[in-house]
Amino acid sequence: MKTAISKALWPLLAALVTLVALAGACGGGEEVPPQAASQSPSSGPPFPVALTDSDGKQVTLTTAPQRIVALAPSFVETLYAVGAGDSIVAVDENTDLPKEAAAKPKLSGFNPSVEEIAAQNPDLVIISFDPGGLRESLERLGIKVLNLSSPESVEATFGQIELLGSATGHLDDAHRVITEMRGRIDAVTVKLADVEQGPTVFHEIDSTYYTAGPGSFVDDLYKTLKARNIADGTGKPYPQMDVEEIIKANPQVIILADMDAGESPQTVASRSGWSQIAAVRDGRVYTVDPNIVSQPGPRLVEALEALACLLYPERFR
Repeated sequence: MKTAISKALWPLLAALVTLVALAGACGGGEEVPPQAASQSPSSGPPFPVALTDSDGKQVTLTTAPQRIVALAPSFVETLYAVGAGDSIVAVDENTDLPKEAAAKPKLSGFNPSVEEIAAQNPDLVIISFDPGGLRESLERLGIKVLNLSSPESVEATFGQIELLGSATGHLDDAHRVITEMRGRIDAVTVKLADVEQGPTVFHEIDSTYYTAGPGSFVDDLYKTLKARNIADGTGKPYPQMDVEEIIKANPQVIILADMDAGESPQTVASRSGWSQIAAVRDGRVYTVDPNIVSQPGPRLVEALEALACLLYPERFR
């Protein structure tokens, strides 16, 4: 239970302290990890390369890093997708894809230990937030650190993929990944070209009604799909909504990204007062794989495809 909840809450936890091809997504096919690029560096910009991270801090890498500690599952997936997977020496404890990463030492990204990280002798550590002066402690040991917070949008996710490509000497591969993702996104949006306004949606991250709101990449997925997120009025990327507020908003679709924690259409229907919500009444409460909809990396396009199938089943069969 602990691991499942932490996976579903990963972008929320990071923010609070700073859906397979289209047919496979609709048909419930087997999950397929992003295609990995060649492990040989592509012709990106020559080193040294100067990168600006989410802290606004410029980090200069004189050579391509050979020992990377990546403390978020999305970083791991992205590094493998651009061909830098062999440089990873340790991953976040919730990492489960790609399968090659399973053999890597696993460290806590939410409660990171300076000693455990340093023991991996890294030349680059990638973090998603900076608890307890982690960055300063690592830099004091001469270790380069990139702090990359959860992207606010689909475009910001592309920017993060590009940055990690630059950091590892795989910029061309990063551009290839982004181009493929854009193509799949275009294939979805073209089918929605005549849709003026999609359904209202409540996206549940956990059973205490945390959700994805404006300023989160999940909210941007719904905007891309022309859906109306009932959390828009909160003004926060990962707010906790009041149950009366959800019932009053009367969403037409409820997406459960917490099925690993035991939530289902049946548990939602049994909640007091929820039977009057349109989504419950009309049988439009759906579960999605939290690993797909919580990782702002190459599989973000799978999230978009899976959500499109649920929001517009008549258009995506």
